[in-house]
Amino acid sequence: MSLYHALRDFDLSGGTSRAEDLTLKRDRVTITFTGTFYFERPIESRVYGAVFVGQGTFHADPPPSEFERDNLRRLLNADSIESDFRTAVLRFSDNTFDLIAGRLSKGAEPNKEARKLSDEFEAQFLKQTGANIAARLTVSILNGEEPGFFVAQFDKGKRGNFTYLLDYQCRLPLAAFNLDGGEKGVIFARGSLFLRNEVWMAFYAQSDYERLLVDYSDTFDVVAVSKYAMEIDVTNPKKFLSEKVRMDMSALTGGLRAIPLMLNNSLEEADSERLKKAMRLESAQMAGGGALDVIQEDWDGGLTLLFPRPWSAGEKFSVELSFQGNSMYHSDFSGYGPAWNDCYYPLETTDWYPRHSSLKRSAFDLTFRHKSHDVVVAVGRRVREEPAADDKSETMTEWTMDSPVALVTFAVGRFQRSSETEKRKEGDIPIEFFAPPGSAKTDFMLAELGNCLRYFSAIFGPYPYSTFKAVSHPRPFGQGFPTVLLLARSDSATNRDFSFIAHESSHQWWGDVVAWRSYHDQWLNEGFAEYSGILYTQFRENKKSALELVDRQRRSLLDPPPTDVGVGKGRLEDVGPLVLGHRLSTRASLGAYSTLIYNKGALVLRMLHFLFTDPETGNGQPFFDMMKDFVTRYAGRAASTDDFIAVANAHIAETPIGKRFGMKNLNWFFHEWVYGTELPSYRLEYNLEPQPNGSFMLDSTLYQDDVPKEWFMPLPLLIQAGKGREAWAVVYALGPKTPMKIRIPERPAKVELDPDRWILSAKTSTHP
Repeated sequence: MSLYHALRDFDLSGGTSRAEDLTLKRDRVTITFTGTFYFERPIESRVYGAVFVGQGTFHADPPPSEFERDNLRRLLNADSIESDFRTAVLRFSDNTFDLIAGRLSKGAEPNKEARKLSDEFEAQFLKQTGANIAARLTVSILNGEEPGFFVAQFDKGKRGNFTYLLDYQCRLPLAAFNLDGGEKGVIFARGSLFLRNEVWMAFYAQSDYERLLVDYSDTFDVVAVSKYAMEIDVTNPKKFLSEKVRMDMSALTGGLRAIPLMLNNSLEEADSERLKKAMRLESAQMAGGGALDVIQEDWDGGLTLLFPRPWSAGEKFSVELSFQGNSMYHSDFSGYGPAWNDCYYPLETTDWYPRHSSLKRSAFDLTFRHKSHDVVVAVGRRVREEPAADDKSETMTEWTMDSPVALVTFAVGRFQRSSETEKRKEGDIPIEFFAPPGSAKTDFMLAELGNCLRYFSAIFGPYPYSTFKAVSHPRPFGQGFPTVLLLARSDSATNRDFSFIAHESSHQWWGDVVAWRSYHDQWLNEGFAEYSGILYTQFRENKKSALELVDRQRRSLLDPPPTDVGVGKGRLEDVGPLVLGHRLSTRASLGAYSTLIYNKGALVLRMLHFLFTDPETGNGQPFFDMMKDFVTRYAGRAASTDDFIAVANAHIAETPIGKRFGMKNLNWFFHEWVYGTELPSYRLEYNLEPQPNGSFMLDSTLYQDDVPKEWFMPLPLLIQAGKGREAWAVVYALGPKTPMKIRIPERPAKVELDPDRWILSAKTSTHP
């Protein structure tokens, strides 16, 4: 801990150095300095920080990413990040000191401005980001990270206060910004909305771009957690949540002295939520004894375990940690009714227990102590529910999750429990629904849960767990954890409710059995679930009801993006590609994440459904075969967009449309719709020409607007004759216009391009 305390103190008594046009290169960033550096006092003969006062410039070109370039134009109205500055605070564990120290003068006292910057930097940075810089440096130093860590905060220039973070082990990009795709550099500033930070630019290392390969963030994990055993006290959830956590780990790297963990990192700075509601450490020790040093400060979005000796790669060990905090949520909104007043949920459903990695899987044993009038529902299967041995007014309920999963949650309250059993030859599955008394139609909800279980098991593969349940919660969204759903009230038997319940139920497959690899792949989770809701709605009601959902989603793409100051320009569709995940939402595009990842993601999968369907018979079984294959290949693992593309490519050649067009793969499709942002419009113009034998020639031209000239897309064409007879053909667009002739045996009553809106477009029309 002495190393950490020295780093946290940031004592500027290490001397000064004068810089004249000194240039410091840090990956794609170039910084120049003319002025004075005030250095931190050496710690074990090394210097890890400095404050600069003078004149400087900052320059960063965007990486080879169209989104990053567009993001700069949206947020900064610039093609690169350039700014002057008069002050800078630098912290580092790399060789920065050697590059900037110059001719060091000993004994000089820092001026007042430099001292103020060093005194305030750590606390302000921690409050605003949840990232503890001194703790990050401690991890880097103790674990001997190479390359080292670098962060610099600049101020008093045309861009105001902004920060450049370069973390080659990806720790703070993940913990502070939820960037888990291997991004190592982040340039950000204080946002104007809800006290949040605004990412101007995020990027991989230049070496990653040069080799055309990047490692995911979890490649740099230092431990794997095989199992959690947790004792959770929710006897007074209005006042506190208390937990004792045993984590069974194995070291993934040698010389391991420090382990960073995420906890509370989703809690906000607004309303001091991360300060007042956080889970706070009470004790830490090795299993079997031996106290541990732990770093956790106010406002911290994590904690760091420090060990008295280094662990070797592959070595197994366990730690026992105790926490307590006011980290439970319940609704005090009277509109939900009094039944909700005694129902509680973790404030952030995934950040109430410590995690080292974002989506790595572990087994869980969760034992809850609660009042006997309450019920606890959690991930897994309930293995006991019995009075506490030392207090009959309290109950011990234990849930276990033997299949390793990425995330767990729970709810506690005066829930009414309803149940039924789904009979299967593989083994019966108990289905339960938990709701405050009188707050939901329990028979309807149980029926829908059972219907969803059967439907998705049939089209995506057998339900993989031994129980299935849902619990009502008062928030206006849902979440699908393994074996348990959190559901907003949804019992009105409308297409919205059918789709919503099905969406969350399908997360058992999309997100739980097959997880998304990084935020770049979130559309595989939410887009797939959203389309699953459409499929179920058509099964549960009819095609018209499902198409209402499709039309609503299509219209949403054309809406202008909401911003922090009103309505923006353009369309939400144009903000960025699906692979940008949550980064699609900025102050200049507030609705982009949900609209694109959910709605466009669903519509892209729907187009794949069409491409895998026999146009003559309407048989779409090859699509479901492909989806089942995807589940089978990646069950219990995380899958990337490229992984899904590989599965789709393995199936397309044998489909009727694949055979007709000689498709060897679908790379063109994913390039257009997943990695691109274009949205075409289609117009079919045709004439009917009588033929000598009584047939007709459909002489037509298919126009394709607002996309590159090489854009290719098959589309369905409906040809209706009298007395309800109809036939389907597949036509294709390639470039701005595609002429075609189709011979039909009789005069059609109707010709219509894509009447069921299979193919995403801004507008599709047919004109005789």
